[in-house]
Amino acid sequence: MAFVVDSAEWCFDGWSVSEIADAIDGLLDRVQTARARNETIWIGNDLQTRPVLGVFDLWSLCAPSAPVTLSTELWQELAAWLGTAPCYLDGDWPDGMTETLMQIGLDPPEENADLAWAHHHVRGGRAVGCLGLKRSGPHETLSSRGHASVHWIQDETTHRAFWRAAIDVEGDNEATLERLAYHAFPDLYFQDGVWRGLGRLAGGYLAVRRQLRRYLSVLDDHGKWAFTFPPPALSPGEVTELESNAQPSNQVIERRFHGLNLTMAPEKPAVSADPRCRSAREITIGKRSVFCEWHGKLEPHRNRLHVHSPIFESGGKVVIGIIDEHLPLPG
Repeated sequence: MAFVVDSAEWCFDGWSVSEIADAIDGLLDRVQTARARNETIWIGNDLQTRPVLGVFDLWSLCAPSAPVTLSTELWQELAAWLGTAPCYLDGDWPDGMTETLMQIGLDPPEENADLAWAHHHVRGGRAVGCLGLKRSGPHETLSSRGHASVHWIQDETTHRAFWRAAIDVEGDNEATLERLAYHAFPDLYFQDGVWRGLGRLAGGYLAVRRQLRRYLSVLDDHGKWAFTFPPPALSPGEVTELESNAQPSNQVIERRFHGLNLTMAPEKPAVSADPRCRSAREITIGKRSVFCEWHGKLEPHRNRLHVHSPIFESGGKVVIGIIDEHLPLPG
């Protein structure tokens, strides 16, 4: 799984200097994020030689005679990336790669080898997305070999959406979720061994996979806010007069999750006080013992996701500690 730069979008005719700089700068931000997450970004063999503005190719825009002037810092960062970026043509070709006439939505078909690389991979069950400059999100693509939904990544939202959709592209099962979760939910901390709990879910993983992924998505997007944002706000983006430095109560946290359509609840005091019950909910992160005092209810009476609010040892991320049908209760 990786991304390929859609060089067809590198056509700057009619763009202002600021539009060009902002688009390239935004793409470089995605490159930096992808690298930090150990995600590969491929380029085609003509990205740096094809015309991008009139008769000028990319590096010709550095010349004094170029019609636009971009900052030295931007050129340096672009050169540092492109100097080490792998070319996808050097890798294993997907079936159908010789078919490069591509249609996006209702647009007229055009030759686009970069898109074809992603399109044919997705058709074959391997998630590959395009890094775009203007196009964003999933789009239906069509070739003579068939159709595929290809994601264009432009910001953090579309970046995560690609990886979450990749779980379906590559076959939604326990192994796929474990392999892709760190990319799909980068603001969650997954405890070592947590995925073994998928096998303990009543009815099996497939019965609750959509619900589980919904919980993980919301916790990734809003979990830190729900656990830590000062009261009295009950929804993300709500404008209120904050209680400075105050921590939200369990009641506020529970109401926040309810507003996010998650059934999350803290453990009752009797659970914490019972040694057997407490031990079943404890995990170790680094040298710290952590009691997963919150649980999400994947189903009303069984199948639980046990979590902890962000802590230093988790890198400030919400902790996904335990997945189980039901941990022991007092009595």
